[in-house]
Amino acid sequence: MNVAWWCSSTPGQIWTWRYTPFIGVWVVAATFIGGYLLAHRRAGRAVEPRLLRRWVLGVLALFLVSEWPIGQLGVGYLATVGIARYIVYTFVAAPLLLAGLPDWLVTRWFPDRSRRRQVLAAITSWPIALLVFNAVLFGTHLPITVDSLKVTQLGSFGVDVLHLGAALIWWWPAMQRVPAENAIEEPLRAFYLFASSVLMFVPAAFLTFSPLPLYGLYELAPPLWLGFDPTADQQAAGIIMNIGGGFVLWAIIATLFLRWAAAREAEDTAARRLRNEATLARMAALDAETSGAAGTAGADPDRQPTSD
Repeated sequence: MNVAWWCSSTPGQIWTWRYTPFIGVWVVAATFIGGYLLAHRRAGRAVEPRLLRRWVLGVLALFLVSEWPIGQLGVGYLATVGIARYIVYTFVAAPLLLAGLPDWLVTRWFPDRSRRRQVLAAITSWPIALLVFNAVLFGTHLPITVDSLKVTQLGSFGVDVLHLGAALIWWWPAMQRVPAENAIEEPLRAFYLFASSVLMFVPAAFLTFSPLPLYGLYELAPPLWLGFDPTADQQAAGIIMNIGGGFVLWAIIATLFLRWAAAREAEDTAARRLRNEATLARMAALDAETSGAAGTAGADPDRQPTSD
């Protein structure tokens, strides 16, 4: 049985269903879960099942698309699977990992006023996070990057690390709640995600509408049983990036907008209720004053009775 550290492309190697474990994927997954549990133990904190489930699901998503066979297919044979791996890294694994982090653990890893906290605050401000995310998106999907890095295990591992790291940075300000540091308020958060969805269409359009294969790695890969030629595979990859990534982002944008609208409506309703209650209280007080004044006048001893 062959063993490798990470999935990579081997030009000219015909696909077989012989299992090839990637040791690095197992090590990374074990480190993520073990480090999470160890941090709770050292801090003397109980593990919250809800947060643990999210963390484990995020690690599991990374594991499934990085281990054999998906990892190998995506790196060395099919651009469609490669883009699907990127979608899972960015829109499934990264937000699940962040959603599984308790606030106290973030503070423990990034203490207030520490250099690490300053770096985190700098790279997760939303303009910088947006710039980093799209720079990695464009840079790692350039033909020269794919053809140069994914042919080695170290290069392929580096690309995956960049994808996950940029996704975590990008999701950070969008998932923080006000008044947390670098949190984005509505409706700016919807615009932040909208800008990312628009920029994602650029590389997706190049993949979809290019009449020739852009990546030599996938063009020269031995054909698979699916019968995809490199151009059709590349165009399908662009469609997956457009539909997969775009659909997820637009669904999130719609959800955030509806929540924001509902929250605003609830605030307006509560404000109207308070105004109405205050108005009724003032009217009741005025009625009480009027009734009191009338009663005082009726009980005035100096007032002479009138005769018919």
